[in-house]
Amino acid sequence: MIQWSGENGLSIKGVEVDDRLLLRTAWMTMLITCAVAMIIHAFSGHARAFPFFISESDYPGLERIVFRSGLNAVGLMLCCLAVRLPYALDVSQNRALGNVAKASGLITGISTILLSWFSMHEQLLIHVIFASITFVGAYVWSYSMHASQSSNPGLGHAKRRIWLTVGGLSYLVMNLALAQSVRQLIFEQGLSKGTEVMNLAQTSINIAAPAEYLFFFSIVMMLASFDHDLAEARQEHA
Repeated sequence: MIQWSGENGLSIKGVEVDDRLLLRTAWMTMLITCAVAMIIHAFSGHARAFPFFISESDYPGLERIVFRSGLNAVGLMLCCLAVRLPYALDVSQNRALGNVAKASGLITGISTILLSWFSMHEQLLIHVIFASITFVGAYVWSYSMHASQSSNPGLGHAKRRIWLTVGGLSYLVMNLALAQSVRQLIFEQGLSKGTEVMNLAQTSINIAAPAEYLFFFSIVMMLASFDHDLAEARQEHA
């Protein structure tokens, strides 16, 4: 039985899991999982081109094991954080934002798990749907939690303002870079095989992939920034 309303963390059968530890474990696991899977994919000779999308490292082999196991763990931790952060950071004065944050966080966590089981190489459309839900969900989650803390801005709030801007711009660049290729290859030509589509769209991916890296890193940094909010909230209640 999980108790969600603990003072400093959720409780599983009487064992408390500290919020700050869970948060740090989640964003570090997210960053390390994707970095290691991409490095393995690149140096194993499996990469079809450079640069490549993060999810291309979900390729049969060691990189797939790292990618899927890591993102499944991350998804579960994100779901826990989606429920815990409104308690820990007290969004009672902004219930609407708190509800949006909780819902978008849960959607992000579930989509993170699901996208890891649908490879870009084999189920491109399904993967892109879940990846889009994850990216947008993570941004909405970060923004809604950020906005709910606007009455008490601190270091975490200041950092998120930067990363929300960077994330929004990089996501826009990624989508604009891919727009023409998606229209031509998928909507007009009806192609659906992931590797074939990505090979033909590589000129666009040369811009979109680095933009995706920056967007992903900005999401990680937004999540990490809530550690400051948690520390400040504890100091206030001490």
